[in-house]
Amino acid sequence: MPRLSLRAKLIFSFSAVIVVGVFLAVFVGIRIIGDTIIRQTQDKVRLDLNSAREVCQEESGKIRDVVRLTAIRFFLKDAIIGDDRETLIQELQRIREEEELDFLNLVDAHGRVRIRAGNPDLHGDEIDDQVVDWALSHRAVAVSTEIMSREQLKKNDGGLTERAAIEIVPTPKARSGSETKETSGMVIEAAAPILGYDGAMIGALYGGKLLNRNHRIVDKVKDIVYRGERYNGKDIGTATIFQGDLRIATNVMRSDGDRAIGTRVSWEVYDQVINKGVPWIGRAFVVNDWYITAYEPIRDIRGNIIGMLYVGMLEAPYMDMKNRVALIFLGIAVLCVSL
Repeated sequence: MPRLSLRAKLIFSFSAVIVVGVFLAVFVGIRIIGDTIIRQTQDKVRLDLNSAREVCQEESGKIRDVVRLTAIRFFLKDAIIGDDRETLIQELQRIREEEELDFLNLVDAHGRVRIRAGNPDLHGDEIDDQVVDWALSHRAVAVSTEIMSREQLKKNDGGLTERAAIEIVPTPKARSGSETKETSGMVIEAAAPILGYDGAMIGALYGGKLLNRNHRIVDKVKDIVYRGERYNGKDIGTATIFQGDLRIATNVMRSDGDRAIGTRVSWEVYDQVINKGVPWIGRAFVVNDWYITAYEPIRDIRGNIIGMLYVGMLEAPYMDMKNRVALIFLGIAVLCVSL
């Protein structure tokens, strides 16, 4: 076998170094650019989660203001003092309808129900409600996201039990469980004490909205943050309210085109957000696709974690961008080496 000349060896060595160096630089460049794209997307969804939280807080503020301002009205005090039940029912029903509340109730100073605007025939029972208890004990307005049992919902308005009931739908990579149906509901609830003219406590007013199947908040988040942008026929941005790990209000769609109500979050997200109480910022499988996501816990008035707020951006556009950059770099590398 003929031996290579020194000149040929040097040319081969330099060529090998150049080729290896070029492709190593390409690999590192692609990796850095890809990581930068994903990191910037994660930063964006973190900011989007802040926007989603503000939308939720805005809705809570509206409910709080309705309850607070109604609780200080003279007609309410006069009707309570005069035991004018008919006026109380008529006015609370009117306010409930005008303000689009799902429930609006009046209790006495000891927490016994005097009026349920959605079910006026049922009264006299003592309620078990953390928000009302806080308002009565602190003599101040309280607002919180809470879980209401099926029995509580039915007492307020029989129609709420149907809205709250959700069949659990299995999906790929979702956390498994033995439950097949959720019957309780998640509500935004506000309560305000009612003081007589002498400053004595004469009752409390509380009201709120059921979040199950109420998509107004999540759709508002999508419209504000993502402006309806789509990629290959899919919404780029989505938002969800979870009761526990169950989607109860969402614009994430299933493959059949319906909202993914009743689907669960993945185990990894559940463990970090629900079990550990730590927000999740990162890649996650959502129903039937990969998203760059942000989740944070939803807590009740006592600080217990009862659900999650989510926003996410479809991963596909950013992965396609990363792949296009990779192809361009590889093309340039091959061209440089071949010349």
